[in-house]
Amino acid sequence: MACTAPKLDKAAIRKMMIRRRNDLTAEEVTELSRRIEENLFSCDEFLSRERILYHLSFEKEVNTDSMIERSLKLQKKVYVPRINKSAKKMEICQIKSLDADMKLNDFGIREPVHAAVESPGKIDAVVTPGLAFDRSGGRVGFGGGYYDKLFAELPQSSLLIGIAYGFQIMDSLSQDSWDRKVQKVVTEKDTLSS
Repeated sequence: MACTAPKLDKAAIRKMMIRRRNDLTAEEVTELSRRIEENLFSCDEFLSRERILYHLSFEKEVNTDSMIERSLKLQKKVYVPRINKSAKKMEICQIKSLDADMKLNDFGIREPVHAAVESPGKIDAVVTPGLAFDRSGGRVGFGGGYYDKLFAELPQSSLLIGIAYGFQIMDSLSQDSWDRKVQKVVTEKDTLSS
């Protein structure tokens, strides 16, 4: 009788992926991020979108700065999140440059200081962070629920794209009822569509 490995819970997955990500060298982050960017910008469905929400990467996440600059050069409207602690949700702010006035939030992530809050209804693509993704678009984030709340406010037509290193892709992840899947996951190796 064959044994099947039990599914890891989200806490165990988070711990494992943070450790693996932290083991990357700065050079590996740069090179893998460059390859992920090339795959992202090779996706016609992504390139057809005009109003893109990016996360501002931190620590050894896939670096989004070059992606943001490239989108701005392509005349896309670029938005980034800002945490509203009292409402326990993300606000959407448009930026015209990475030189915008930024500060570090309580999580150590850059966010715009003076940018006006925009409606999530304007967003037609989200480049989404995650600690792990599966082949059907399931996602495990840091556990704050900020992206799940945001996804519920977006138009149904918004394209949700996860970006991740290849080792962050798992065959299957346990998902809760409030978890919303992404339609695509872009790694340095390929683009998975769910």
